[in-house]
Amino acid sequence: MSETQLYYADLHIHSKYSRATSRQLTPRHLAAWGWVKGIDLLATGDFTHPAWLALLQEQLEEDGRGLLRLKEPTRLEQELPWLETPVPKAPRFMLGTEISSIYKRGGVVRKVHNLVYLPNFDAVRRFNERLDQVGNLEADGRPILGLDSEHLLEMVLETDPLGFVIPAHIWTPWFSLFGSKSGFNALEECFGSLSQHIFAAETGLSSDPAMNWHWSALDHLTLVSNSDAHSGANLAREATLFSGTMDFATIREGLRDRSTGTFQGTLEFFPEEGKYHHDGHRKCGLSWDPRQTEDHGGICPVCGRPVTVGVLNRILELADRKEPLRPPDHPDFVSLVPLPELLSELLSVGPKSKTVQRRYCRLLAQFGPELTILRHTPVEELRQHWSLLGEAIGRMRSGRVQRQPGFDGQYGVIRVFSDRERREWRHGPSLVLPTDLDHPSCTAQTAPGGAGAGREEGDVEKHPTPNPEQEAAVQAGPEPVLVQAGPGTGKTRTLLARVRRLLEQGTPAKEILLLTFTRATAEELRNRLQLETSAAAEIQAGTLHSLAYAHFVQHHGRDPVLLSEEDARSLFVKAVAADRHEGQQMWTRCQLARESGIPSRVPAPGEAEYQEAKARRGVVDFTDLLQKWLQGLTNGARPEWTQVLIDEIQDLTGLQLNLVQALCPPQGHGFFGIGDPDQSIYGFRGAVSTTAEWLSRTWPELTPLSLQRNYRAAAPLVQAAGTVFPERPPLRPQRSVQGQIIVCETPSAWREASWIATQARTLIGATAHSQADSGDTGETSPGDIAVLVRTRALLRPLAEKLDQAGVPCSVPEEEPFWRDNRVQDLLETVRAAFDRAVTPPWDCPEAVLGQGPAGMAAYWAQSGPVDPLFWQSRAFQQLQQAFADQGDWEALLTWLARQDTLDTVRHRVEKVRLMTLHASKGLEFTAVFLPALEEGLLPYGAGDFGSNEENTALTADRLAEEKRLFYVGLTRAKRYLYLSHSQERRLYGQTLAGRPSRFLQSLPPSLVQTKTVVARTKQRSTQLTLM
Repeated sequence: MSETQLYYADLHIHSKYSRATSRQLTPRHLAAWGWVKGIDLLATGDFTHPAWLALLQEQLEEDGRGLLRLKEPTRLEQELPWLETPVPKAPRFMLGTEISSIYKRGGVVRKVHNLVYLPNFDAVRRFNERLDQVGNLEADGRPILGLDSEHLLEMVLETDPLGFVIPAHIWTPWFSLFGSKSGFNALEECFGSLSQHIFAAETGLSSDPAMNWHWSALDHLTLVSNSDAHSGANLAREATLFSGTMDFATIREGLRDRSTGTFQGTLEFFPEEGKYHHDGHRKCGLSWDPRQTEDHGGICPVCGRPVTVGVLNRILELADRKEPLRPPDHPDFVSLVPLPELLSELLSVGPKSKTVQRRYCRLLAQFGPELTILRHTPVEELRQHWSLLGEAIGRMRSGRVQRQPGFDGQYGVIRVFSDRERREWRHGPSLVLPTDLDHPSCTAQTAPGGAGAGREEGDVEKHPTPNPEQEAAVQAGPEPVLVQAGPGTGKTRTLLARVRRLLEQGTPAKEILLLTFTRATAEELRNRLQLETSAAAEIQAGTLHSLAYAHFVQHHGRDPVLLSEEDARSLFVKAVAADRHEGQQMWTRCQLARESGIPSRVPAPGEAEYQEAKARRGVVDFTDLLQKWLQGLTNGARPEWTQVLIDEIQDLTGLQLNLVQALCPPQGHGFFGIGDPDQSIYGFRGAVSTTAEWLSRTWPELTPLSLQRNYRAAAPLVQAAGTVFPERPPLRPQRSVQGQIIVCETPSAWREASWIATQARTLIGATAHSQADSGDTGETSPGDIAVLVRTRALLRPLAEKLDQAGVPCSVPEEEPFWRDNRVQDLLETVRAAFDRAVTPPWDCPEAVLGQGPAGMAAYWAQSGPVDPLFWQSRAFQQLQQAFADQGDWEALLTWLARQDTLDTVRHRVEKVRLMTLHASKGLEFTAVFLPALEEGLLPYGAGDFGSNEENTALTADRLAEEKRLFYVGLTRAKRYLYLSHSQERRLYGQTLAGRPSRFLQSLPPSLVQTKTVVARTKQRSTQLTLM
């Protein structure tokens, strides 16, 4: 590019020293991404941070025109290992930074972000010296200062006459010049007598110039756009176009005086994609346009709080024009969709997936940088390469896109094809997708963490179309339907297909309720549906407890003070004034009675005292939420859901089943439950194992169906698991892979653990140089191996043996104290004392904060933002200990940040998973070990083991549930199943003789290999004498 041609600039980015940014961000890394994106000029970002400034001075040099260039501009492609296209040139850099100002002006707290630009390192040094007197520049790449915007502008102008300020993302609700939460209503209100020195403003991702041209007060400002990127991949999602000589003074003058022709317009997000375009509440799933907000008085009907007013609403509030009017001398703009997002839509995978990265890489190699592809490459050339891509970019250039606006911090979605067109790609004859995505020149990096770590149960082997049993389940109804879906039979696939069928038949998405056992499952199902249809956003998906919580908020107009399970049990024991052992037993019986769903005129022992104790404190527990919702449904109108679909229905308690029935029409029409009664393992929580009989009593028309084809496991494993319940129709294995089942007897638990470690190391292969030299060639990933036990007490010895054998393994640990919601609120209150950008959840005097956790507990001992039980909880006690270890709040916050980093690292590492059988439900692994299969451990409570534990009487119901737990363990394995028992085991302070579990007797000898580990004996050699 010659010095006088058009060039693209992205003048608002961040470094690795800003919060929530990529740790890879260096000048060279940014330069590599700059070329990939098609950017010719980048801001340095964050020049106020001492470490980043030192790195800038180390890698960049001044070019004599107020800009910077790389000292070593070659081999930039090495910064992006997935990119094999050479990077022929590096962009220039301009010294720029963003500053967050939080201050009071006009009697109101203002939070404004401003961009500052300076022409050389010396000016930056002088500016930083002054700014360092205002606040701590080392705390964040984007410093947070109590500095009035007018004073900041004054400081810039005094530092260098060429320095200038641009208000950043001027409409963002928080931290912006005109934001609805803390902004101003006029430029002059913010910058006062220096307002004439503001000649440009950044529109932000949620608005475009046309929206700004509704307000004549902005006509004199040049409207620029930048990416505000926190990673290289986000560069150029918005950019500014210039022409002429690339130097600092020319750029500044071009922004100040549009008649120079230097400023040529902007490249924009479609503003609906910005995360603050519409009004709404993200937590409540509420998105409104300005008219809807006005109709509801700005109050969210779900939580009763004011909605977050978005950019569109705020602009219309200040606008003095009904239609946008572009100033005659202001260049126009172009709206684009980032290329990875287009590829994501075309390929039906996530924009950060390896599939998208490979195709992106090929396009760069063939057509050049991303902006070249999006703006300049002829559509016909793109069609010849890939017809769908050419059509997509053609539509984007003409503005023919479908828009789902973002709101309250949630990005919007822009698509170029309709749901119908996408369905045709997947299922119709016109589908034309690339078949060469694995081009050798564009090999993508492996995602962190690899592909193991235990896949979700729904991730079964793919089969192209629903089988007859699945199709019958999908099409059944309108009578209530209950589907028995054994392990690996495609339960999740069937459930999602049922939802798709409802949508295709015209059922409004908002009338569909999808209930799951965990929030993680709800999120997964929602994400999978959203990949296929934008209507999925209106489907209500969640747990019964989360929906009951929302009902409480809607009914009472406030959040409940919700007891954790630990606090609820503690309060119960105190209320009944019993010793700990007796109180725990009473608590269990009381909870089972409350969750049973069977009305009783006589409360369970201790229930009345417990209810009174909760009422005095104004708190509720999880069961209360369900009971209050059920009572509301019984006394009031039924919700608008016409289709209620339930995953893992065998895990519901009687109370929860009653609640589900109350959510459905009287005859149960629209009900669809799916699960496996043979995997009902939560009886200790009140789960009903006879769901079909329970529902049939209310709904005689209940239609029972079953799925019989197993797509998960090898045939021997499917057949062996089937023998546990011989009275059931056997599942039919569909995978043509080899499988192996080994039953091993060992003389001791120590030898059992050694045997497991040896087998695991063989499966994995070499884990060190010495093992590689010895010829270990196993190919199973550590994350595809699990060791499943009946009780947590068995985990630690197994982990020690695996560790000694060089096998990486992970043992589930207690949830760290900083994950407790109440501790998080407490810590956020502390952070607010150090960071004025943080809004404290609790009001606490600084003098009290200075006394540490103990001072806060004393201050709020009687009345405060949490139940007094919190101050005696394990989480708070651990917080106190951590505070004592670290010495003060600042050190503790630093330590906690380090723990989060370590957590991230740990989660990325693949390890053999050690967990309880209960925790393994819903997961699958290539190889599974089931140790300690002995009477008393599985089934638990039989014989001597566990005799010191509570409620171990092995009733018929408990024995049946223990058998189902054994079945769950067997069915987690896909290819290799290792079962073991020991003749002797030390547990709970006792050394006991172990007898093989009765459940092993059900396995036919023809399907298993038996092994025995012989005890080692030491022989003393005796030398004969001559005599």
